[in-house]
Amino acid sequence: MTDLIFGLLALLLLAVFGFGAFVLVKTGLNRLNINIDLPELQARSSLLLKGVLALALCLLAIVPLSMVHDMANEREYLYKDVVNEIGESWGSEQTLAGPVLVLPYTYVVIQEVATGDGEVKEVSERRTRRYDEVVILPTTLDLKAGLTHDFRTRGIYQSLVYQSTIEGKADFQFALPNIANLEAFHFDAARLVFGLSANKAIDGVDMFTVTGEGLPAEMSLMSGTGLETEALKRGFHRPISLAETPVPFTLDFKIRLRGSQGIGFLPLGESSTFELTTDWPHPSFVGALPTARNINDNGFSATWNISHLSRNYPQVFVDSASINLDEANAYTQLFEPNTHYGKIERSLKYGLLFVALTFIVLMMFELGMKQGNAQSLSALQYAMVGAAMTLFYLVLLALSEHMSFTMAFMAAASIPLISIPAYVGSATGSVGRGVIMLSMLIGLYALLYSILRLEDYALLMGSGLLVTVLLTLMFMTRKKR
Repeated sequence: MTDLIFGLLALLLLAVFGFGAFVLVKTGLNRLNINIDLPELQARSSLLLKGVLALALCLLAIVPLSMVHDMANEREYLYKDVVNEIGESWGSEQTLAGPVLVLPYTYVVIQEVATGDGEVKEVSERRTRRYDEVVILPTTLDLKAGLTHDFRTRGIYQSLVYQSTIEGKADFQFALPNIANLEAFHFDAARLVFGLSANKAIDGVDMFTVTGEGLPAEMSLMSGTGLETEALKRGFHRPISLAETPVPFTLDFKIRLRGSQGIGFLPLGESSTFELTTDWPHPSFVGALPTARNINDNGFSATWNISHLSRNYPQVFVDSASINLDEANAYTQLFEPNTHYGKIERSLKYGLLFVALTFIVLMMFELGMKQGNAQSLSALQYAMVGAAMTLFYLVLLALSEHMSFTMAFMAAASIPLISIPAYVGSATGSVGRGVIMLSMLIGLYALLYSILRLEDYALLMGSGLLVTVLLTLMFMTRKKR
């Protein structure tokens, strides 16, 4: 946009300097009493004035177009704020991390101190406390999530939200780690931790059952995790008493939760399998891509199979080690493609081009004035046409917040489609020129709507428009001298 503005300014200055040079030459000839009749030169100077006027009005159109662009950005920021506020109340995007087994332990701290005579001896100081905790990840992790979308509104804005039911199974088969100066593991204080992005989005835990030899089948769930690892700071846990010689066990769970914008899973198992099914048809996959997916108008389904070799952290680590579990994830964003604010911003990028093309057509009318009885357009009439072209974007922004974008586009486009051809036809006294203007505007707005709908082909269609305009102008001016 900046390069285009500077280019137009350069052309305007060049046209002004050229017209000034023409005026100086003509004034000098008059002072020398050289009476030369220059009707063709005068006609060209009139056309040059029209060109300078059209260029100046194009530059002037940047002001209202920029104002509409700023207003669209402001409304979009307000929309995003409302979406975030609804997400904070309903439940933001969720990232599931777990389940994991947490085993507290204590160890001996050994210090070396110097005696008074300079000799050094080793002194052992025992501190029995929960100094740290071991986090043990599952051997296999299988999750199945089903999402049902809905909308929550606030004022004129609405936000996409979802409700989800997640069923899963995790197998734990592990050996106790070797820890330097270990005093004891506290098997009776172990717990199973399930990490979530936000506890307030949990609707309920229908099942959280441990199956293993000598292990209690059911224990009450408790809020919080008690961990410092970032991905596991929030969530809930269930106490579990392990034998001093731990045996493999299985955890089966079923959780209902709410969320918005997206959902993600952390592949904590040596082998992790995720299945996601939802009735929303517009996913965007981030991080690990699904191994299989099916997307249609009724929703989508996706499956991930992720090995522990794809991440850079071990299956067993100490909580105080600040392990980044988020470095590998399978995240799916639920989004609304081509929101009306995005479409309006893209349409504004073509605004100056459309105003310039309209003025070019009006100048073509000026070139053909000698061939008919049509009247010439004044500077005010050029300005009114430009105002009608720029008003389209403001009306489109206002209407798109209250109806579908297609209906808003048709209603907003009716303003220039009706007013400009009628105005030009009346101002020039030629119904034919009004019909030509109507045909040109219908083609322009049909092309603009196609560009907004076919985002992937926007550059190709825009380039095709410029080539078509250039060839048309070359054809229309091929015999002008």
